Amino acid sequence: MQHFVLEQALNFLIQNGDINLKPLDQKIIRFSLKDLPLEVDFVCTNNRIFVVNDINNVSDVDIKLTANVFFALFKGEDLTDLLKQDKIIIHGDVKTAQLLVDMLQAVDIDAEEILSQYTGDIVAHEIGKITGKIKKITQESSNPLEALKDSVSNFLINPSVSKTYKNNKH
Repeated sequence: MQHFVLEQALNFLIQNGDINLKPLDQKIIRFSLKDLPLEVDFVCTNNRIFVVNDINNVSDVDIKLTANVFFALFKGEDLTDLLKQDKIIIHGDVKTAQLLVDMLQAVDIDAEEILSQYTGDIVAHEIGKITGKIKKITQESSNPLEALKDSVSNFLINPSVSKTYKNNKH
């Protein structure tokens, strides 16, 4: 199920972000997150990414990293710098890895606009505000997953003292 969701999300980004996958056509990219149970192969063909598990073909590149480093790439950190710091392990064609990183960093989607087509402007705007808060929490932390998990836990356990309600008067 997670493979299907990941595939749909990536193809949504490609379609709505006007991403050109032609440089990655017929490439197989093995992608592993060391701190999460995620190891998949991305097969790029026909301007789509197919996410498969346990493919028998040899990959063009094998990328291993942690979730924090993955988020750092989205924040714009340089792949070469992360490689020099041994935060990413790449076996195979580094050019293919760089093309994938460049493609993901180039994604610029107005999620509120897309969401408003399904929910209306008010709901989309409120979800956009929540997303902005989540983005701020993850950007200010050295460990975005832990910061997000802590914020959600605090909100669920004791919402009246969480930062979400700190400045609001009820």
